[in-house]
Amino acid sequence: MTIVVGAGPVGDAHAAIDLGMSLVNTLAGATRELVVATVEPPGWQPGSGDAERRAWADDRARDAEAAARALLGSRADGVLVEFVRLTSRSTSRALAGLAQEREATALVLGSATDGGGPSRVVVGSTADHLLHSSPVPLAIAPRGYASVAGGTANRLTCSFGGSAAQAPAVRWAAARTRESDVHLRVATFGVRAHPMYPPEIGTDIESEVDAQWQEQVAEAQAALRASLGDELDEDVTFVVSVASSWSDALTSVDWLPNEVLVLGSSTSGTLRRVFLGTRATKIMRHSPVPVLVVPREAR
Repeated sequence: MTIVVGAGPVGDAHAAIDLGMSLVNTLAGATRELVVATVEPPGWQPGSGDAERRAWADDRARDAEAAARALLGSRADGVLVEFVRLTSRSTSRALAGLAQEREATALVLGSATDGGGPSRVVVGSTADHLLHSSPVPLAIAPRGYASVAGGTANRLTCSFGGSAAQAPAVRWAAARTRESDVHLRVATFGVRAHPMYPPEIGTDIESEVDAQWQEQVAEAQAALRASLGDELDEDVTFVVSVASSWSDALTSVDWLPNEVLVLGSSTSGTLRRVFLGTRATKIMRHSPVPVLVVPREAR
């Protein structure tokens, strides 16, 4: 099993590397490999600039590798760690190509450094491109992310909106957790509509709408379990969380240390590529844990 981490040539890549190592430990296979890739612009290469620029780039690469190895420490025992330097005008295209070439289980990025709040997933330009084009599952670490207790997760949570088209993501998560003896939780998140009726009517109608939605979700979750059959272990749990905002819906359920939220691609995306729909985008931006987006036909 190979995890590819995209680490910028400058700046702090610790969150992405930490999440990458956590995924290696959590989704362990027969082989365990972590590939840390830096994509440099063409102007940094020999012959395209002066020697001082080249030396500066080499120094940055060595410093970044040393910092990454120090971060990994003993956690990388038994893991093949490789550092790769690529040259491309498109960081997203280079990382996607490497991940596909290595048949990676996932490609990992960190959050953007500007916009959004702390400890939340913030999508930068590279992640945005890959959310529309990655051929392998794409994981994004929240800003300032650091795993705890050795980095291994005891559970994955897979978001399920109620549509049969989202079953492939649940199937992917079920296969990964079964291989690694990690628990799987399937969660449906919803946002309660703002009051639609004048106060004199009361809240009975709105409560009835909530109850109907909860009933529909329960039926959809039961249909999902029936459709996947023995692909789901007996101990898979199902939860529903509805609140007045996406942030409250995501934070009102418990999250274990190092847990990852799995999202499925939208049916409107390109076949065999990651593509995030509107609902999943809102869930991702309010997730308190790393997110991993699965292409529709990932296995």
